[in-house]
Amino acid sequence: MTNLKENNGKLDKHSPPGNARVIIIEDQRLVAEFFQLHCRAMQLDVLSVHGTLAEGMAEVRSARPDLLMLDFSLPDGNGLEGAKTILEEFPEIKVLGISAHRDPWTMLQVQRIGLHGFVDKHEQRTEVLTEAILAVLAGRIYYVPVVNEATARLRRDPKAFIRVLSDYELRILSLIGESMSDEEIAVLLNISPATMQSRRRDIMRKVDIHTTPKLIHFAIVNGLTRPDQLNQRS
Repeated sequence: MTNLKENNGKLDKHSPPGNARVIIIEDQRLVAEFFQLHCRAMQLDVLSVHGTLAEGMAEVRSARPDLLMLDFSLPDGNGLEGAKTILEEFPEIKVLGISAHRDPWTMLQVQRIGLHGFVDKHEQRTEVLTEAILAVLAGRIYYVPVVNEATARLRRDPKAFIRVLSDYELRILSLIGESMSDEEIAVLLNISPATMQSRRRDIMRKVDIHTTPKLIHFAIVNGLTRPDQLNQRS
């Protein structure tokens, strides 16, 4: 682990508030232990570590920490949805997302929901994590470059899915990505199968994809459907 006093003392100029309290929600044990040890090396007070969203959210509501470090892929739910709920209920809590997901839709949701920070697990470096924690606790926004890069590409593309599809169509596309049939989606959304078939055709036309396998691939690649969500459904 990198010593926090390295880098010519740059990190010492912005030390975290004394006894800042942290809760960690991360289901990978080795990763969770790394976060815990790193926070304690920064002299932060780690209140608890949780491997499920439900357990972690309950503790956040009870303890109201200064900082929540949160993975997005959890065995019992989507961490982004949990972050959104916590930010609505407790806007004073700082939320730092740490995830391997870097697809366009996830990066867009990080900004839309208003997470205070995001660190990409693909480039997990001790210095980056330290900078993110310090920045978020100091009231600043800290996103690694992939967030702005991904959302900028979406906004530049006039044919991007966020431009051509409504929120309702995006919801349908995410369900198509789960390999659900028109009949299954129709029941879930309380619409007729014929209406669902019409919706599917509209989506295919708008994104210029005309086979179901390619549409499923499109939903997964862009993050509207995640492989871990498929596993949970199974």
